[in-house]
Amino acid sequence: MTRPASALLLAVWLATSALLADSKVEQFFARHCVGCHGAEQQNGNVRLDMPVRNLVVDVELLESVVTVLRAGEMPPKSASAPDARSVGEVVRVLQEQLGSQGSNHSLKRVTRSEYTNTMHDLFGIAFDFEGLLPPEHVERGFDKFGDVHLMSPSQVMAYLKTARFIAEHVLPGVKPESKTWEFDVRHFHGSKNFATGGGGDYSDGDDYVLTGFRPYRSNLHFSIDPERHDQFVIPEFGVYRLDVKARSENSKEGEVVGINIGDGRYPTSFRLVQRIALPHGSNSFTTRLTLKAGDQLAFTFDSARVPGRSLVKHSHTGPAMRFTQVRVTGPLTDQWPTVAMERLVPNSKMKPSQLVDHIGMFLTQRPLVGEDRKVFVNMAREQQKAGTSSLAITRSVLTALLTSPHFIYKSESSELTPVERAHRLSYFLWNSVPDVELLNSAKSGTLAATPSVQVERMLKDPKVARFIDDFTRQWLELEKVDDFGPDVRVFKDVRRMTVDSMGREGRELFHYLLEYGMSMENFIDSDFVMVNDRLARFYGLAAVDGDSFVPVQLPVGSERGGLVAQAGFLKLTSLDFTTSPIHRGSWILKNLYNERIEPPADVLINEPDIRGTTTVREAILKHQQLQSCSRCHSKIDPLGFALEYYDPVGRKRNVYRHVEELPIQQKGTSFTKELRITSVPINAAMKLPNGREVRDMTTLKTALMADKDQIIKGIIGKLFSYAHGREITLRDRPDIDAIFVSITEEGFSLRAAIHAIVAHPSFGRR
Repeated sequence: MTRPASALLLAVWLATSALLADSKVEQFFARHCVGCHGAEQQNGNVRLDMPVRNLVVDVELLESVVTVLRAGEMPPKSASAPDARSVGEVVRVLQEQLGSQGSNHSLKRVTRSEYTNTMHDLFGIAFDFEGLLPPEHVERGFDKFGDVHLMSPSQVMAYLKTARFIAEHVLPGVKPESKTWEFDVRHFHGSKNFATGGGGDYSDGDDYVLTGFRPYRSNLHFSIDPERHDQFVIPEFGVYRLDVKARSENSKEGEVVGINIGDGRYPTSFRLVQRIALPHGSNSFTTRLTLKAGDQLAFTFDSARVPGRSLVKHSHTGPAMRFTQVRVTGPLTDQWPTVAMERLVPNSKMKPSQLVDHIGMFLTQRPLVGEDRKVFVNMAREQQKAGTSSLAITRSVLTALLTSPHFIYKSESSELTPVERAHRLSYFLWNSVPDVELLNSAKSGTLAATPSVQVERMLKDPKVARFIDDFTRQWLELEKVDDFGPDVRVFKDVRRMTVDSMGREGRELFHYLLEYGMSMENFIDSDFVMVNDRLARFYGLAAVDGDSFVPVQLPVGSERGGLVAQAGFLKLTSLDFTTSPIHRGSWILKNLYNERIEPPADVLINEPDIRGTTTVREAILKHQQLQSCSRCHSKIDPLGFALEYYDPVGRKRNVYRHVEELPIQQKGTSFTKELRITSVPINAAMKLPNGREVRDMTTLKTALMADKDQIIKGIIGKLFSYAHGREITLRDRPDIDAIFVSITEEGFSLRAAIHAIVAHPSFGRR
């Protein structure tokens, strides 16, 4: 047979095979799916009574279908069950269809935190750009995904304004003159408890005392003139040192002081820039901040009473913060010309073309070419012809390049170039631009050939703390731990510094596992916990000295260990007074199993009738009875209910404490709002979809360990998404499976997982 004839025969055979495969899928859908997802009824807004060639256009729908078929979640148990071979064949065909669609990944913008780190590494300025740049949209937990990095006109203006701000301040015309301001009790001002009429801040001898109340959190601000209430204003951009004499009282744990930017008369406008843990016995602290002209400083005391609760006027007897003196010194200049000035203008006699080439390469590590380069060079030349100063020209070039797509977006080819690979790795592990050693490794080819050398170097660098902070903050949702409560009327002994420690525990566990190459199984369960002095007391463990987190071995029989037994997670998934089984179960599915949890499209139409229910359990079981809700809730609810023996602050309990807020009552000339607390029995037992019963923390962890492979793949998927800057799809599953297999012999080490993600061929593709 001739070669053309063979090729034609092969093409016909492939086309025929594809048609037969599509036909099998369509027959499967007709037999098992279209009753609920057809012309007359579309549960969850899903319709499958159409040719496969039409369905494959909707990649998200196809991925959802494959996911539920693989998990055995569809067809529902009430329908006739297809045999495993048929399901496997349909899944195989649909996965092949997905693979043939190709990838279409969007451009990824430098995020606000990446921008901040990049400015620090390039110019040496430690400035938080939160007040200048808008926040990113978060998709499935991460802000790095290019699909949601849209650029609106207001965002373009924000980047332009920020670039001008940077150019002006990293290239100052004259050396700033440093000055020191001292403030004491004569200059101090605090909040007035006008919201409740009770308590308040006050002067006491040489001290000003913050007593801590909400919603207008107790704050200290200060003025130059003791006779006026004009708040001290930072005169110019730069680094300022704050030396503060302050101490806590009536507190065995010490307290947390917040440093805020904003007008102290209007605390709701505050932007928190730093939190200082002031241990018991400390009487001062020193810190440095990069501030801009016009900033106003205010200190907040975070051990606060709950808003609008205590309406009875009385003197304060609880924890407080005493401030004696505040000294502000700045702007501080370590050298002149500054590091940024020397880096941007190494030669004052550079021509416009040389200046553009130098700054462009400095910012992006790539040469500007063609029309892009021509635009910047012409701009600089025109300004030079007009007699513009060299300083102003340099600022203009820097501003233009900082607002160009070359800088704002991460350049990525279908197959990453060596420099693009270095950028992806650096934004993964350092959240910033690559350094010279990493770039040289990329250009020489050694990064692609043996990435482990650079990965190991980067993991040992202090800048890896940015990755640890940013990844755990978003994956574990740590910044939300303090969103609710605890209400001090119910949880009187849970202090602010303990809550602050709860929010750090997950991060410290991740850091410890990464640093020592320990297994990711410890995220599920472990025989140790990472605690500081406050958490050790809270958990009833042996005493730990100081605020630093250390590993502590758990006693036999302890239910602590792993993420789901951490007080931070248990509090995060609760409200002021109550726990939320749905929030807790959803968190486990989303963040450990890496499952997408979304309500069906028709959920608002088909709400269950919960009349007559008296407990959360009864209401949720009613919800499960709806077919549109049952698929997700059959997985969510058992996981969440198994944790009901832990209260809203993560402590063990044997009964519910049902809290009811009573109407405001008048007592003489004062008003108060009281609580009614009743005890309700806990019934936490439920069955998972696989039939396994979970009823408490111990049985839940046993069930999670039985799904160890699935959970570790879920965590690898989270790391993979973060590293690639996009959501994973079914096309990525084989890559994640391969990474999983590659670290099996290393006991699923977290450190090994990061090495494997970078070494996998997919890391070099867009």
